[in-house]
Amino acid sequence: MDSLTLLRDNLADLTSYSLLAVGLLILGFVGLELVTPGNLRTKIWNEGNRSAVILAVAQSLGLIFALASAITADVGLELWRGIVNTAVYGVVTIALMMFSFVLIDLLTPGRLGAVLLGHEDDAAAPKDAPGRHHPAVWLNAVIFVAIGLFVSAALSL
Repeated sequence: MDSLTLLRDNLADLTSYSLLAVGLLILGFVGLELVTPGNLRTKIWNEGNRSAVILAVAQSLGLIFALASAITADVGLELWRGIVNTAVYGVVTIALMMFSFVLIDLLTPGRLGAVLLGHEDDAAAPKDAPGRHHPAVWLNAVIFVAIGLFVSAALSL
């Protein structure tokens, strides 16, 4: 294979997987938006809600780990097969993350989304401070990253 053909094929792979990854990251954010109260974008960009940022970043990191492993697992497949496989793994990872959020919500007191995004802790800040966050947000953040790592590990078998 000549170097121009290799470059063309690599650019096609790069572009295809990058567009898919961006789409799945957006889908993941939309999924998180659906299971949390209020407008997550507003909480992050307008209110500066640290809990919302922590959740979104952790979910993105977990999904990135899973997608990177999915892409690596698809080496050697035709591009379209790799894209389909990676899309399926990405959607399953997002579904597992949203399921974990809903399950934790059912197992803990109160409405998890309202507690995490409602500024109910952080004694150093006034009650209405936009930067306040509940410490339990870290539990969900770790679970989101862990799910991404578990999917990644499963794909490396």
